Amino acid sequence: MPEKPIAIDDCWNRIGVWSEAEERCPELNRMIHCRNCPVYADVGRQLLNRKALPEYIKESTAIFARAKAEKQEKIKSVFVFRAGGEWLALPSVLIQEVVDMGIIHSLPHRNSKVLRGVVNIRGKLELCFSIGAILGIERFEKSRRGEGKYVSPARLVVADRHGERVVFPVSEIHGYLRYGDKMLQPLPITVSGSRAAFTIGILCVEDFDVGLLNDQVLYEALKRNL
Repeated sequence: MPEKPIAIDDCWNRIGVWSEAEERCPELNRMIHCRNCPVYADVGRQLLNRKALPEYIKESTAIFARAKAEKQEKIKSVFVFRAGGEWLALPSVLIQEVVDMGIIHSLPHRNSKVLRGVVNIRGKLELCFSIGAILGIERFEKSRRGEGKYVSPARLVVADRHGERVVFPVSEIHGYLRYGDKMLQPLPITVSGSRAAFTIGILCVEDFDVGLLNDQVLYEALKRNL
């Protein structure tokens, strides 16, 4: 037997704040607004406590019975460059700017392959590091993308992580790349040593592979070479 509908006197629409009639509820002078009235609150409780309609139960059951939608893949962005003979990538958010290759001034009494020296970036001296030296990458001037294709000149990349700015030279720039988690492949078992310690995984870009660097581990290594 269907439940008997609740009888509601919507006085708030007849003589309350939502009414356009000239006659108004005398309690408004004391209550200010119908939301403050116990009559309005009591009707609300009756509506909330009423038995759910069969149509509502059926609709709700159908919604909860649906298969859980697969979580949308998060898209990330990286900056791809070549250091020596290896293609590498860092999160795009770290990259501040890319400038033409300038003179790297060596530091006195410092003989480090990692800390190359300082460079002038828009009138400010910045520390310049060699990512290739940290990863043990040999110098390799020829692009792995093959002959007959345009190869960008060597550049200086300015990166900033939590306020710590560094500059590093790159042999070639590929640009920005957007990727999903499924595109990131595990490191081959043949990769070991420094490269394995600094690399999260491999991204396949066009016809060459890119090693995605762990920026936190990389920055810690750079600071140890100061």
